[in-house]
Amino acid sequence: MQSLLKNETVTKALQFIKEDDLRTLRELLELCEIPAPSHNEEKRAYYVKNKFEEIGLENVIIDEVYNVMGTISGTGNGPVIMLAAHTDTVFPIETNVKVRKEGNVYYCPGINDDTRGVAELFTIARAMKTSGLRAQGDIIFCANVCEEGLGDLKGAKYIFENPNSIDAFVSIDNPVTGGIVYTATGSHRYKVTFRGCGGHSFADFGLPNPIHAMGRAINTISQFQVPKLPKTTFNVGVIEGGTSVNTISASASMLVDIRSDSTEELNRLSREMKEAVDQAVKHENEKWESTEKVTSEIVMKGNRPAGTQPSDCVIVKTAWEAANLLGIEPELRDESSTDANIPISMGIPAITVGRGGKEGKVHTIHEWFEPVNAYLGPQRDLLLILGLAGLDDCIEHQIDKR
Repeated sequence: MQSLLKNETVTKALQFIKEDDLRTLRELLELCEIPAPSHNEEKRAYYVKNKFEEIGLENVIIDEVYNVMGTISGTGNGPVIMLAAHTDTVFPIETNVKVRKEGNVYYCPGINDDTRGVAELFTIARAMKTSGLRAQGDIIFCANVCEEGLGDLKGAKYIFENPNSIDAFVSIDNPVTGGIVYTATGSHRYKVTFRGCGGHSFADFGLPNPIHAMGRAINTISQFQVPKLPKTTFNVGVIEGGTSVNTISASASMLVDIRSDSTEELNRLSREMKEAVDQAVKHENEKWESTEKVTSEIVMKGNRPAGTQPSDCVIVKTAWEAANLLGIEPELRDESSTDANIPISMGIPAITVGRGGKEGKVHTIHEWFEPVNAYLGPQRDLLLILGLAGLDDCIEHQIDKR
């Protein structure tokens, strides 16, 4: 990896990224003001497509789900590396996304996660095209959709569930610049709906109550036992139902989130959750002498696969050394769910790395970004993808072709 810093073209590209820092910031601020909740990323997709074409990437496309991709072809038979960042944010379409500046700090919902990551794709691609830098293998730049929440990694799933030649995957999506996420925390997410005939709380007293049934289920879920390792968690995050204080509701629903680094634990807790729902319905119906019954429906809203790879595998070690070369303190970070979940679960080398600059209050309307040495993130990523894909007369590719 150290040989990369001795290569004249690489050093020119690194210097370009540093000098391009203000333009990268301007593009970040432009992107911020394009609302892009999960499943509504079309406007950002066309912005990214135009940028990729301006930069001169090859084969620029928007696919059927609004992932945007463009390529810098390699010089030989090296591996294909995808460098990605997601275009969606957690905020509803009506959220105020006007950027506000105080001193050297910029405030806007979604300014970091993962809008900054997308902006970093531009400067890395520009640096390679401007300097004429080509790896041995193809580098695919990808701005993908639906990483957040109930987006359920739709963009990454679409890419890897269709024929592709990707040999390794790197996502820019972590708040710590030197961060390296190498495991895949899986999750099962469910919407559970309880239904009944409903009625007046006094005149129709004695009817099974969907809200009461849901309360029984939540009480059982709250008492689930989980291991510390592999880390496993559960949460009822949203509850809905009812029309008035004196109405037996006709329906109630809850969103349940189950997470684990273990596929076995995910499946076990999912089974226990379904059993808790069945028992809650049974007990609510048995309590009342009524021919009317409460029923339940469980719909899976999200399924993120779990997976892992050794902390000393090639892609992790390459990222670690790329950070070291620039004086960035590398840090292994686990217990995360990112776009890398999909390739990791398929046995494809994949990691998620940190963005440049300082940031805070992510996933809140008070999210902020300070462009302090922000160029270091994309510089590290350039060294990383060159190490993985190889560079003629400098370094052989560290990733094998599948």
